[in-house]
Formats: sequence, C-alpha cells, structure tokens
Amino acid sequence: MPPIPMPPGHSERASQSAAWPARESDPPTGQSTATLRGRPVQAVFFDLDGTLVETDDETVARLARRLTPFRRILPRRDPSRAARHLADWINERFNGGLALLDWLHLDEPAQRLARDWGLIHANRADRPLIPVAGTVELVQALYGRYLLGIVSTRSVAELQVYLAQHGLAGCFAVVVGSDSTVRIKPHPQPILHGAERLGVDPRNVIMVGDTTADVRSAHAAGSLAVGVLCGFGDREDLRRADLVLASTADLAQWLSAQDFGSRRSEGLGFG
Repeated sequence: MPPIPMPPGHSERASQSAAWPARESDPPTGQSTATLRGRPVQAVFFDLDGTLVETDDETVARLARRLTPFRRILPRRDPSRAARHLADWINERFNGGLALLDWLHLDEPAQRLARDWGLIHANRADRPLIPVAGTVELVQALYGRYLLGIVSTRSVAELQVYLAQHGLAGCFAVVVGSDSTVRIKPHPQPILHGAERLGVDPRNVIMVGDTTADVRSAHAAGSLAVGVLCGFGDREDLRRADLVLASTADLAQWLSAQDFGSRRSEGLGFG
C-alpha cells in the first residue's frame, strides 16, 4: 500500500512511544514458523481494554448501578442485561466517533468524559486492572518466540503502569499509545508505527483486539486481524477478522498448533 502521509506534529507524538530491546540472553524473537492466511507471523500486537484486561465487566457493573433506579422500565426489569446492551452500543459508537474526534483534536476531552462516566478507566499505580484470565501467562509464553507490542488508545504512561503492575514490561518490544502517533485506531498509523519501530513488515504482524476498530486498523495497515470474544465485540462485529477466538488466552494454543504443523510439514518435506 502507498505510504500514508503523516500530519504535522507526527514526530513529537511519535516520540512518546516506548520500546524495550530484548535481553541478550533471550532467544531470537520473530522467528516462529506459525502462519495465518499463508503469511509468517513475526510480531503480535495486542489491544488493552477487553483484550488483555477485563474492563468490559467493570463498565457493565458501573452502568448497571446507574440504571438500577430505572429497573421498572427496563426490559425484563434487569439492570445488568440492559447495561450490557447499552455498553456494547456506547462502545461501538465511541470507537467510531473517536476517529473523527481524533481528527478534530477532541479525542482527549472525549476520553476524559468517558472516564468520568466510568466507561473507561484511568490506570493508576494504586488501581490495578484485572487481566483477562490467562493473558499474563500468554504474554510470558509468547515472549522470545514473537516480537510483542501493545497498540492502544490509552496513553503510553497508562500502558506502562499496567505492564509494571503485572511484571510484563520487559516482554514487550514496543508500546504504542494515543500519544505515540497523530492518528489512532481505526486509522492504520499506530500499527504501522509499531511495525516500523520493530523493523518488521506490517504484513507479518497480527493485531489482537475485541472491537471493529482493531480489525479495521489492522487491515488498513496491511496486517492480519485476530478478534477475541472476551471484550465488547461479538462474532458478528468481528466477522471481518482473519481469525476469531473465544478468548485472548486461546492464542497461545492456536499459535503452537500452527507452529507444530509447519515444522512437521518441513520435516516431512512438504514445505
């Protein structure tokens, strides 16, 4: 795809991204033989909310508390069920609208408003976010086999706090936040920026996320999209992804199966 022109200010915001080189004692990264749609997978990028952390459950609980006084007029008089549908609706519109707000330089005020309503959560050192079950172990298992990155609409500072809380900072070769690039997902720039920092072809990157914004950003960058059903998106929302998994944690097993199959084919002289 042709290069995407970077608006003025790109260099200033790009400097906010973070990268940690792999330790010399670690095995080479990005050398796995796993493939998706015929492409070797060298790097795995993760979204944060709904992908690595359970923020969707917190959001539903907060909305349910706000809706409880209106129980009598809610469908089935069930605040939790109504909150789930409302959270899905808000998240879909918020992600779509955030791209426009980003272009208008209004994305930060919008995110502050969303935090005030409890739709997203500022990540402070004294308020850890709960990892999606199995994701800490997933990252630890993939480290050394793939180049790992985070691409999120949170700030780099927030992402670093989360990684430090769970002892994962050294596992990620690059961290791209909302202050790393001029544009945010679903624009391809964050993924392209991360791939450039790692020196890999975007076509050999998979972006793991729970929303259509993650899928659209990946495909626009020429990367592969892996949708996960542990966040806001359902199977219909993620239908354009190259692969859909029940949970982010399932990625380890899927990659291992692909890796084993590729090595077995090579051993039998098929590859």
